Amino acid sequence: MSDPAPIRAAIIDDHEAIRLGVGAALQQHTAGQVKVVSSHETVDEFLADDVDADVVMLDLSLGDDSDPKENVEKLAEGGYRILVYSIADDIRLVRRALAGGADGVCRKAEPIAQTIEALEAVANGQMVLSQEILAAIESDTTYVAASLGPRERQVLSLYVAGLEIPEVAQQLYITENSVKEYLKRIRVKYTQVDRPANNKLDLLRRAIEDGIIPPVQRRN
Repeated sequence: MSDPAPIRAAIIDDHEAIRLGVGAALQQHTAGQVKVVSSHETVDEFLADDVDADVVMLDLSLGDDSDPKENVEKLAEGGYRILVYSIADDIRLVRRALAGGADGVCRKAEPIAQTIEALEAVANGQMVLSQEILAAIESDTTYVAASLGPRERQVLSLYVAGLEIPEVAQQLYITENSVKEYLKRIRVKYTQVDRPANNKLDLLRRAIEDGIIPPVQRRN
């Protein structure tokens, strides 16, 4: 049985020491499981080079003063999965990145082994948000919640847990049309507080941010 292909990682950070140091550490500590394919100072430079990567490790604060939400949206549109790799001391910027569709957040202060776990999880389609990040989000007084009602929270939790609309309806003893209407209202409420949720993955992110369901656990 052949070994799985290495994860192709790209680093976007305006500090050369971070780009070089993290790149070397990833390749040294993963025994070839992670291959750093590029490093850039800005998202626009990265996209201009049309890099073939699986996961982009993105700093929140770049030298060009670009908006994290817009950066994440550009990368997601290019088909990349995004792991925010930052000191993450500005929770507003973290929220901006999550609103744009980031797949996870990892602090630069964490051990390299934890960073590797986060990178692998994101590459495998999981979402990574530590309890520390979630606690910071919950304590942020500038945060605007979507104010979902009890039934809307029930519908959302079941739907993002993997149930399809007919299954949600069966679980809650309501009609499928009612489930669709609840989901429509939920999306409207998130859009009204500048936290759009246009698809099921976005709804999963919002449910995690609001504490409706626990974060996806990193795999061992």
